[in-house]
Amino acid sequence: MKCPVCNHENGNASFCERCGSNLTPSSPTADTARDQQSAAAEPEYTRWSSTQATSSHTPVSSNTPSAPRSVQHVSDSSSTDDPSSSGDNNANQWNNIVQNEKVQQAKEVSKQYLSYFLSVLTRPYQTMKTVGEQHSLNGWITMALIAILSSTYVLITFGRMDVDGLFIGGFIRPLLFTAITLIVAIALIYAILKIEKITFRPKTLVAQFGTLLVPAVASLVLANLFIVISYSIAIFFLVVSYLIIFVSLNAVLFQYPLNRTKAAIDSMYSVLIANVVLFYMLYRLLGGTIIGLIGLMYSPYGRL
Repeated sequence: MKCPVCNHENGNASFCERCGSNLTPSSPTADTARDQQSAAAEPEYTRWSSTQATSSHTPVSSNTPSAPRSVQHVSDSSSTDDPSSSGDNNANQWNNIVQNEKVQQAKEVSKQYLSYFLSVLTRPYQTMKTVGEQHSLNGWITMALIAILSSTYVLITFGRMDVDGLFIGGFIRPLLFTAITLIVAIALIYAILKIEKITFRPKTLVAQFGTLLVPAVASLVLANLFIVISYSIAIFFLVVSYLIIFVSLNAVLFQYPLNRTKAAIDSMYSVLIANVVLFYMLYRLLGGTIIGLIGLMYSPYGRL
């Protein structure tokens, strides 16, 4: 049989000896079956490849709709979560919390001091023997009230007399001088007890001295009220309030067992020195004011 490709004579062979071409004639049925098989196989491959392509691209297509939402969320958070504005808001909230806490603490302290004041006013000396370190704050508040009320008294007096330099001379100077005088009184008590070698607690000492000063606060309140009615009554309550300071200093000292050791100085003289120092400071504070008020009281326009 002659090869249709290379024209080589091969005999009855099925394949060409030279080029290897198929020498068997193909039937139409075989070609049709082969074409049908390939056509049937092609959709199967196409279906498999399309499935693979769909599965490989599904995450991308599923993430595509959520991308705008994430972008929108970022834009919204960037517009609302500004670091500077959030920091300012946090600072303002913290300041409001601190201020509210301070207001609440001030209210609680004022309520506690009011009940303390009313209970001490009836029995100051007996209460003084029972107070402890926890009442030292009340002692400082009492001394602060004495300084403020004394300054208010002088301020009102100078205001009615039309004196120049009213705020400095009529309020600031008496306030500072009264505060220094009370602190010096505590220092004198402290020094005498140290000289006597007596064991004590400084905070308890402040609480005891402040407890005995509660009547002085009440007397100064009355002095400020009566200054618009009668100078004589106002001066009386003012003098009583400062006499209470002297009595408080001595009452605190003599509740301790003085002169139980052989100190360098006798207890009588140490207490006397403390009273003289306190009297001198109060005289410098009140001397000029009281003398001026007495002269004004006996003048024709000073009487009410």
